[in-house]
Amino acid sequence: MQCTGASVTVSIVSYDVLLVSCSYEKLDHPTEARELYSADRFRLARSYAERSSSPWFILSGEHALVRPRDWLAPYDTDLNEMPSHYRSAWGLWVVAKLTTICGVLDGLVVEIHAPQSYVDPISAPLAAAGATLQLPLAGVAWSEWSTWYRRIPECGA
Repeated sequence: MQCTGASVTVSIVSYDVLLVSCSYEKLDHPTEARELYSADRFRLARSYAERSSSPWFILSGEHALVRPRDWLAPYDTDLNEMPSHYRSAWGLWVVAKLTTICGVLDGLVVEIHAPQSYVDPISAPLAAAGATLQLPLAGVAWSEWSTWYRRIPECGA
């Protein structure tokens, strides 16, 4: 399904697993990961994820892959500020954790809602595991992501 308006096009397609990036803005106390990240964009991505019956996970610069109900304390690790060898190891760690949770990834469609700095380290390891990547926000400017999420109910999702 596609919905176009203003400068944002929303395409809604099927996926098996959804990966959503964390946010720099966090609460100041430990809580479930799905509650820890306080940025508007994350809350909208969480709402999108929770409307689906498919599993979803959070990409964390500190913890790699996190289940939404995992208990986390606030942290300040920014994947964008880490050296390339950390980001490469982080990408492998994400895929290893996803494989541990989901089993064989071969044939799975993995939708990723994350900036390119999070997508790049996991793309090759996911593809090597046989997963198909979907990047519905790839052509959307970071500043328009909240608008993209807010348009989904208008499209009947």
